[in-house]
Amino acid sequence: MNAVVTTPVALGTAAHKSYVTRLYRRSLRLAQDWYWQRTEYREKALMIRQLFDANRLNNNAKEVEAIIGHAEYTLATYFHSQPYRSPAAPGGTKWERNIPFPEELASRGMTPFDNSS
Repeated sequence: MNAVVTTPVALGTAAHKSYVTRLYRRSLRLAQDWYWQRTEYREKALMIRQLFDANRLNNNAKEVEAIIGHAEYTLATYFHSQPYRSPAAPGGTKWERNIPFPEELASRGMTPFDNSS
């Protein structure tokens, strides 16, 4: 197994809590990329939550660092090459589909239905 370099953060600090929270959210987003149907995604989200809750009270710094390194490695391994994007979000299939008609053309008397230049 390749070692994933993680930034050492002191246990119990706000930085550690923020790091673990971001790791949890990234894992949920990755699960959403792979399981776009809500029922399948919900099952995986509950499994991810159980994994994070199982290690919540661990105070051994070496064990926590190993757990976080394994989580980072798992996220890198299961990275999706085409992540899910909402259709209306930037990069989605409906993004800018109905672009407003330019004001400069409207001021010259053109309509969106004119085919002439």
